[in-house]
Amino acid sequence: MKNVSQKLHRLLLTAGLVLVASIALGAKEKAPIATVTIAPNPALYSADPVPLTPSQCGQCHTSYYKSLRSDGARHQFDCQKCHTVIHAYNPKKGNFDALMPKCASCHNAPHGKVMVDCATCHTDPHAPKRVTMGPRLQNNCTECHPGPKQQLAQMPSKHSKVSCSRCHTSHGYIPQCAACHKPHHANQAAATCAKCHPVHTPLQINWDKDVATTETCNACHSKIVNKWRSSPSRHAKVACAQCHHTKHKFKPQCQECHPTPHAPIFLKNFPNCLTCHLDVHDPVGKNTAGKK
Repeated sequence: MKNVSQKLHRLLLTAGLVLVASIALGAKEKAPIATVTIAPNPALYSADPVPLTPSQCGQCHTSYYKSLRSDGARHQFDCQKCHTVIHAYNPKKGNFDALMPKCASCHNAPHGKVMVDCATCHTDPHAPKRVTMGPRLQNNCTECHPGPKQQLAQMPSKHSKVSCSRCHTSHGYIPQCAACHKPHHANQAAATCAKCHPVHTPLQINWDKDVATTETCNACHSKIVNKWRSSPSRHAKVACAQCHHTKHKFKPQCQECHPTPHAPIFLKNFPNCLTCHLDVHDPVGKNTAGKK
């Protein structure tokens, strides 16, 4: 009798557990799958997708879009011309390098056989014009620009003693001369410096009659200009460049303006004008009295 009672007790316990499990399972199946209700709209997926436009890419990749807009140069084309596979990066796969486009796909050693590590200088391919003046570039300027180095070596000046990066703080940057040099006079336009002084051969002065004003000449030849200005002669009314034409330091012959200033017999005895007119900047002798 006792065994029958124990069996009955176990049977009832098992039935109760099954009942509880059934109730719990039923409740779980009836629970909502999502916390919100959104009606499905299959029409949204009825058309094939079209490639993203650059402005759409820029909605997420804003910094790259801005770089392309300001300094993209020849890289201002459709993003997917380079990024043929997008949104496929997986940190677990470590496939970033495999997905990134390679410079050699489009560029065939544009800077020769030495400068082949593109990203060292072009740190941002979305801004290829923005090139930092780092050690790699500073030490290899002549790979692309051999002319300036030859000029600096052949015609030494103070410019020959400074590194390229002292003036060219970034690749392609052309500085203003006024960054280091004072103007010849207060009203000198900054653009006129290089008309006379080639930047890599500054002591080789080119002649430009429009730049060679009295104020410009006075910067280096103040004593002569002051004498010329105070002279009562007609020379004081003639601009420097009218006599000193053609090139810097050009010395004209008096006969260019004065073919026969005196009688023939006088010129025969005194063929050299400077025998009497001791100073061409003060030919009447006001400031040259006592000179021999």
